[in-house]
Amino acid sequence: MATTNLYAEDVATKSHIQTFSRGIQQQEVTENSSPIQFQRRAIIPRPPSKIAVPITASVKIVDSLKKSSHQPLTRHEKLLISKAQRYFDKNWNETTGLIDSVQGYSHTTMWDVASGIAGLLALEALAINSQQLTDFRLEKMLNTLLQLPLYKGVLPNRQYNTLTALPSGRMSHTPSNGNGWSALDLGRLYIWFEILKQNKPRLGHKIIILQNRWQLERATKNGNLYGTKLTSSKEYFRQEGRLGYLQYAATGYRLAGLNVDKAFRCENLETTELNGVSLLTDKGNLPFFTSDPYLLYAIEIGYKDSCWNQLKQLYQVHKLNAKSANRLTAYAEDSLSKSPWFLYNNIIYQGVAWQSVSHSGKATSNSQTFSNKAAFAMSVLFNDDYSQQLANLVVSNSARHAVIPTGLYADGKTNTAYNINTNSLILVSLWYKTRAQQAILTLLDNKSLQTDITAHRILDESIKDLKD
Repeated sequence: MATTNLYAEDVATKSHIQTFSRGIQQQEVTENSSPIQFQRRAIIPRPPSKIAVPITASVKIVDSLKKSSHQPLTRHEKLLISKAQRYFDKNWNETTGLIDSVQGYSHTTMWDVASGIAGLLALEALAINSQQLTDFRLEKMLNTLLQLPLYKGVLPNRQYNTLTALPSGRMSHTPSNGNGWSALDLGRLYIWFEILKQNKPRLGHKIIILQNRWQLERATKNGNLYGTKLTSSKEYFRQEGRLGYLQYAATGYRLAGLNVDKAFRCENLETTELNGVSLLTDKGNLPFFTSDPYLLYAIEIGYKDSCWNQLKQLYQVHKLNAKSANRLTAYAEDSLSKSPWFLYNNIIYQGVAWQSVSHSGKATSNSQTFSNKAAFAMSVLFNDDYSQQLANLVVSNSARHAVIPTGLYADGKTNTAYNINTNSLILVSLWYKTRAQQAILTLLDNKSLQTDITAHRILDESIKDLKD
């Protein structure tokens, strides 16, 4: 997660387009500054609309996840699918197969590429798109990924133009092909590479060839995740990821057979209390603490108790906060339709509860208190009155929009930063629901994971032999 917006200059000259992208964000550092570690990053869209926010606030404390059972989709859920499908149809680029991260903004990151794979697979699984259309779009995307100009020939740059598949952002026209990679973005992408292999075995060989070309091990060091940032004076290589984000992304590295055990240790953490609920927070710099990685992990990989996983606690503090504030809340990272264009809406940030900050850690008054994607993900993971209220408000928020908007600002106005992550996660949440709350990835235990890794290595060697 990086420092200044990669597109601040662009915004100054092209104010009619609100640009931004997802990837690493960090602070600029000098030789004498204290060590800065990397975080994550995101994108933006257009104007706002208005929708009233009705609230029913009888909230019971229930922390159990939904039990597996067949749950048919409702009429409202089918309408959400239709709106999300529109986003994918409108923002898919036929030349490259890449999908715009934000509507009207032709750029993407590896995190958003993963969201693109997720949404396309979900649209087929939900019987919206045909197998032929899904295969065509995914294969086009993979062919483009195989030809990406890599940062220093090692790994994908943090951002690419979706029309040209060329690096975008700072230093994109230099021999380095950009200004670094995001270890977190790549971790998410590798999770979806595994899911793609399982759902589309015919495309598996392309993914493995691609993984052989990308040197993912270069984004690890001493069992942890490391990102890079190239400035005009120096290249920085530092540990990337905070509690929740780190463990979620590191799972992708484990699936690739890499040792990232240190990322799963519960070190450098402290305990704090919010509304009577005990939470762990990260003591590192820029300790963004949102619901996103916990929700993604549960839906994509499967919930499990661990020292770092706080999904149930986060759901409970959201319910308690809604009761005291008398309005529904769902805090997550999201693109904005106005400056600063992207926010980490934190449950706790440096000791302050419900704090919204920009990628550089600066607090803002333009907070978004309700994220449609986070709310809907909670609604399929939990089963009580509050989860149903969350789902209902997402439907209400989306009613007047062609695609699903991002969420609601603190003043109740709609955040119309139409983006891939919102529309993708809602599709995948509904896919998860139709699977009777079974995680999308089927490799859950270490034994099956190790078997899969061994099989991939054998196939890797076979492909290398063929190429030789």
